[in-house]
Amino acid sequence: MNETEKMESLLRKAPRLKVPSGLREKIQAQFVLRGAEFSETPRPDWRPLLRRLLPILSFSAFFLACVVALAVQSNLLSGLRRENASLRASAQNLEQLRQDNSEYQKLIAENQQLERLRNDNLEVQKLRQEVVKLRGQLRDLSSLQTENQRLQTEKRATESRSAFDPAVADDPFEGANKRAQRINCISNIKQIGLAARMWSNDHGDSLPPDFLTMSNELNSLKLLICPGDAKRAAAANWSDFGLGNVSYEMLSPGVSERKPKVVYIRCPIHNNLGMVDGSAQMIDPQNSEVIQQDGEWMIRWGK
Repeated sequence: MNETEKMESLLRKAPRLKVPSGLREKIQAQFVLRGAEFSETPRPDWRPLLRRLLPILSFSAFFLACVVALAVQSNLLSGLRRENASLRASAQNLEQLRQDNSEYQKLIAENQQLERLRNDNLEVQKLRQEVVKLRGQLRDLSSLQTENQRLQTEKRATESRSAFDPAVADDPFEGANKRAQRINCISNIKQIGLAARMWSNDHGDSLPPDFLTMSNELNSLKLLICPGDAKRAAAANWSDFGLGNVSYEMLSPGVSERKPKVVYIRCPIHNNLGMVDGSAQMIDPQNSEVIQQDGEWMIRWGK
């Protein structure tokens, strides 16, 4: 057995150490004591330091507040300066704006006056045209009165001749009555033609499309009944007017005044015709007739 093994054998056989009694309590007491000593360590006192720094902090806060107030006031003053400068610039341009407004108002007044003058000029032109048309109507009326007087004279002469005509000795008034009826018929046609031309003056120089349309221009509803028409009677008023209250035929309703040779109305009883130009014609069916040519009613003479 070598030395090493001997040493290991001795160590294995060495006695075990005994823990002294009370060691654990001593160690715990020591740790508790150290903790108690640590808890009783004095803390630093900051109050003196705060007393020394409080005046400095107060002055700093007051100074900062003053700086902020000065900054706000400076900003307000700067805004007021800008606004003041803007107002001064506006005040400088105010007089120019007033002058411009005055000139603008003058231009508006002149424009309105010019428009009134234009309207007045148009009215004057219309009135001149109306005067020309009225003069033409007066000439037509004069010719109509002359023609009516001639027809009345012819009627009286015919009546006087028929009294001595042996051909009508059995009925001396029959021939005179028929001739008088035809003369009165032609007078009615002339007055209807004049009323139609008066209506056309306000409606684009076109004659009325029917008799009811020119009711304001016709003096009497009796003008629409031929004296030789015993089957029809004149209407009491225009609200009662119908086809049974007119003897004449309107061949060219709505025809233009620029076609004076066109037949406008016709009496189917006496073959009397009313032309567009306002004249009236007595035609003899034996040597003339009314024909439609190119859509327009015309007189053909010498058939």
